[in-house]
Amino acid sequence: MRTIGVVGGMGPAAAADFYARVVAAHCVLRDQDHPPCIMYSATQVPDRTAFLLENGADPTPELVASVNLVEAAGADFIAIPCNSAHAFLASMRAAVSIPILDMIALVSAEVARVVPQARCVGVLAASGSVKVGLYDKPLKKHGLVPLYPDFEVQDEIMAAIKDVKAGGASEISDQRLIAAAKHLCDKGADSLIMGCTEVPLALAAEDSPVVAIDGNQTLVDTTLRLSLRQFDFEEILYAIR
Repeated sequence: MRTIGVVGGMGPAAAADFYARVVAAHCVLRDQDHPPCIMYSATQVPDRTAFLLENGADPTPELVASVNLVEAAGADFIAIPCNSAHAFLASMRAAVSIPILDMIALVSAEVARVVPQARCVGVLAASGSVKVGLYDKPLKKHGLVPLYPDFEVQDEIMAAIKDVKAGGASEISDQRLIAAAKHLCDKGADSLIMGCTEVPLALAAEDSPVVAIDGNQTLVDTTLRLSLRQFDFEEILYAIR
């Protein structure tokens, strides 16, 4: 098995959820049958959204240092359960010699696979990801049109995300996220992306009026299959082009 590298801590609850799902998805009886995993909770990384909104410190140096650390520890590839961190993916990839999965491309391809009739995809994401259009190019490569919330609704989404960061997962769906999902559907979305790893911790997929793709689960599935050598990194690149 390949050794999984995880750069988490953005936020901690989302990274913990990611690894718990990796374990749950691999139904084996012995500890020794689970993939080895090197996890680094990089909580010192400056807020990605603050920087993308042009009022925060640049997270690039700390992100680069984090992937360097995980590579040096022996990881064969890296997964980062944070959507907005992928705005800095090119810099991180340039700093290491092992593959770093592109969560945004994987999720965009998953929408096209799971909802083949989809045309307009609503994106529930942090405000920084929305501002830079993180999902724009990957979705458009699959002939999909990204839809984003109106400003006031985006503020509610961001407030819900911050509450998850402050207190972890909720047992029931956050009414603000349910309302945001409905808002996007009213704007024409025929599918949704949970484009922040905190969102699935506060919004159950069944509470979405249309199919909602859980980005964290998509990253989990790819990470586990790659670790189990069910396919190679080159095959992932081909699949998401």
